[in-house]
Parts: sequence; C-alpha cells; structure tokens
Amino acid sequence: MKRKLLGILLALVLVMIPATPVLAATTADVTLTATPKFIAIADNVTSYDFGNVAESATPAMPTAYVGITNTSSIQTDQTISVTATTWAGGVTWAHSETATPGVDTAGLKASDGDGLFDIIVKNGTPNDIKTNLAATTDYSYEVKLFAPTAFGDGIQKSITLRITAAEG
Repeated sequence: MKRKLLGILLALVLVMIPATPVLAATTADVTLTATPKFIAIADNVTSYDFGNVAESATPAMPTAYVGITNTSSIQTDQTISVTATTWAGGVTWAHSETATPGVDTAGLKASDGDGLFDIIVKNGTPNDIKTNLAATTDYSYEVKLFAPTAFGDGIQKSITLRITAAEG
C-alpha cells in the first residue's frame, strides 16, 4: 500500500510540474542619465603688475603666464575684454579699442599661450581668445601693454581684464 501511495504521489508531482507557470521577468529597468550644460572657468592669477613703465613701452607677461582651468561640461567659446573704458588712478588713461597708444591712452593685446599678441583686448566688443574649446580643456594666455606716449601723472593705474566663457 505504501508503494502504491508513493507511486500515486509521484505521478501527481510529475503531472503538476509541467502545469506550473514559468517564472519570467515581469519588469525591465533602464537607467537614465543627464549631464547639465555647465559652464565654469577659473584662473590661477588674479592680478599682474607691469611695474614702472616708460612712455611708449610695451611690457608683456611671460608666455602662458595665466592659466585658465575650464571645468565646463560643454564646448565653449571664450572671449577676452576689459571691464571699463579707462584705467583708474590719478589722471586716468583711456583704453584704446585698437591697442594704439596715445597721450594718456593705453592699449592691450593678448595671445593664447603662443606669445604672438595677436588679439586686441577691447572694452566694447570682446574678442575671442579660444573658440570651440572642448569641455574640461584648460589653456593659458598672456597680455602685452602698449603704454601711453605721454603721461599726465605718475600715479599707478589699473583696469580689470576679464575672460568670459559661453556655450560654443
């Protein structure tokens, strides 16, 4: 009897196994990501002193003197400009939009690490210093002063130079 009962139980188990549904996945997951269009730059130099300059002198920063750290997540265009039309201090210097010096008029030219000084630094319309700069690509630059042809006083002058990054 035991044997017969065991046989019936085994037959029932064998019949039930094919009837059990297959355990299939009932969900499918996809991981989604998004990178913000983030623009950020910083420089390693926050001031530079050309020292005592003579009339019509053209002192320059050493090549690649200022480093720009670009932590942007996208390609950018970067421009260089000054933030005012005059150099402050005593008898002010006008800032030349053509980098042409004159009486109490100074100009600036920059280059992107190659020492060519082929970029005029303006106030009104900034000029490109780097275009189509890949995300997280750092670079350096330098600036040359074109001192006035004559001075109205001997007071130190200053102006703010600005690099601006925008989506490119």
